[in-house]
Amino acid sequence: MKGLAKTHSGEGFLDIIEVEKPKVEANEVLIQIKMAGICGTDLHIEEGRFNCNPPVILGHEFFGEIAETGKNVTDFKVGDRIVAEAHKGGCGTCRNCQRGEVELCTKKRAIGYRIHGCFVPYLTLPASSLHIVPDNVSNEHAALTEPIAIVMKGLGEKCRVEPEDFVVVLGCGPIGLLAAAVAKAEGAGTVVITGTDADEKIRLQAARKMGIDHALNVEREDIVEKVNQWTHGLGADLVVEASGAAPAIEQIFDLVRINGRVCALGITGQKSVPFPWDAALAKAADVNFSASSNWTSWTRALSILSNQKINVDPLITKVLPLTEWKEAFALLRSSEAIKILLTP
Repeated sequence: MKGLAKTHSGEGFLDIIEVEKPKVEANEVLIQIKMAGICGTDLHIEEGRFNCNPPVILGHEFFGEIAETGKNVTDFKVGDRIVAEAHKGGCGTCRNCQRGEVELCTKKRAIGYRIHGCFVPYLTLPASSLHIVPDNVSNEHAALTEPIAIVMKGLGEKCRVEPEDFVVVLGCGPIGLLAAAVAKAEGAGTVVITGTDADEKIRLQAARKMGIDHALNVEREDIVEKVNQWTHGLGADLVVEASGAAPAIEQIFDLVRINGRVCALGITGQKSVPFPWDAALAKAADVNFSASSNWTSWTRALSILSNQKINVDPLITKVLPLTEWKEAFALLRSSEAIKILLTP
């Protein structure tokens, strides 16, 4: 079978290669991949800015159906519609694994960069990683479960949205848009999301279609002035940093209120960026960094999809065959698409 792989380290080196169909171990299932989403991490891997173990099949966001079960698997059957946490477990002995925080294990066997991922027709994963997709959740929507789970861990567990919060989301990529939608669904009173001129054509328009209260272009409007106006000078209860952009990070503490909360979701791709330490100290803000996803954030993600609390249709720009991955990557890199799903 053919899959999209990073064949060597460095910039570029992505190609469709031939790989063997995986064999099912006793506690695993064989998954037929139906839809696989392209993540910003996949773009970073192509650019050589994210470490991986080449040659390795990329991809970690997907929806699929069980094609075969291992002899010890009893809770799932062939034909089940599933999504799965993007790893085959951790080391099992470190502090994080012992606490049940496998997603934070430094030796986690993560699909798509440490071991083969989902840009391929078939993938094996342990039954313990699987989640059944509710019948009323479409294939396309189910393929977005992983990024929604990332957001649910950040906003549902680490930096909880409180009723009637004024929330500012910096950055309108897929994670930013989902964070804004989740914040609204979780009870925020007003949600503001930001972008730039490059985002005006598609991403900020998508935010408006998703029901976000204010979608601001920071190259045309002063976000600090607007937030002060809307909050009568108090500032935002919660600021979600989803851009990874240094200018946005520097602006966080001009936006958040005293004793406010900050949720860091964006990846900078840099070793370090400037951080306004004194401004953060003066605001006495709670700053939480949230990484990866866990079991409960996946169940919450599927619940929010099943209950139709967020409108994810504006995020899905195109569905393309895996063979057209170059077009898909180019559209995403040029901000002409938000989320593209590949069909192996």
